[in-house]
Amino acid sequence: MQRLLLLATCAALLTAQPSRALRPRDPVRIPTPAKDYTFEQLWNPPPPANERYYMIVFGSQSKPKLARFTHTWVTVVRATWTDGQAEPAICTDTISWMPATLRIHTLSRHTEPGVNLCLEESIRVMKSKGEQVAMWGPYELRHNVYRRFLIQKAFMDSGAVGYQCIDKRGEAGRTGDGCDCIHAITDVDPIYDRRRYPLRINGEAASLEIVQQLARRGTLVEGPKEQEWLRTRLGLDCDGIVQRHYCGPVNDKIAPEHLPYYFGGAIPSDQKSPDVKSPPR
Repeated sequence: MQRLLLLATCAALLTAQPSRALRPRDPVRIPTPAKDYTFEQLWNPPPPANERYYMIVFGSQSKPKLARFTHTWVTVVRATWTDGQAEPAICTDTISWMPATLRIHTLSRHTEPGVNLCLEESIRVMKSKGEQVAMWGPYELRHNVYRRFLIQKAFMDSGAVGYQCIDKRGEAGRTGDGCDCIHAITDVDPIYDRRRYPLRINGEAASLEIVQQLARRGTLVEGPKEQEWLRTRLGLDCDGIVQRHYCGPVNDKIAPEHLPYYFGGAIPSDQKSPDVKSPPR
């Protein structure tokens, strides 16, 4: 009997070991310092009374949609009001992560030098590739998210990591020394990992996912209310940029410990809305 039990135990171990070895490994995220800051560290000190912050999410894609002709990028804006001036001073920062060659190799398993484009370059390059450019916002953004974004932008601008289109595998997935355009933005997220931002969605769909996460977690001050004056001020109301509208859930996934910071403990009833509308594919 003991011999039979021993054989059964050995057989179980032999069959179990390969299954553990075959489990997919989570890809390594880029070592950005942005995700290491706590909510409280970025919330304090409060921002200057004369400053407001905004975010615009962009997505572009070809028609028909091809992965190598898709892109997602985000621009944040700091608006500073000064006494005696009718219009605020505007400062923009963008994370628009592309290969330095501006040519995306979708099947590459190796990182390559990357480049962070500014807002105007991003629009120009994507249009030159025949991609339709769409945007969500501008939305007013909470100051702690604005601060986290700037930390991430400085990290991407430093040259510490490269570009790889499918970064869940190959060199980038193994070492964390590169990422794609989507994860260059979402890897700052200290709550959700890359499984919440999968690569099976890209272009406008990936941009919409980012907007949805922002809206549902309370990071937009007035929900998805668009600041049309800022769109005009930045020259984004020109022909060739399609305005998308987010009509999905709002503030339904706020961490309970963040409620006192955002709303004094309760979610205003007028900040909730129906299901999300997907963009055309």
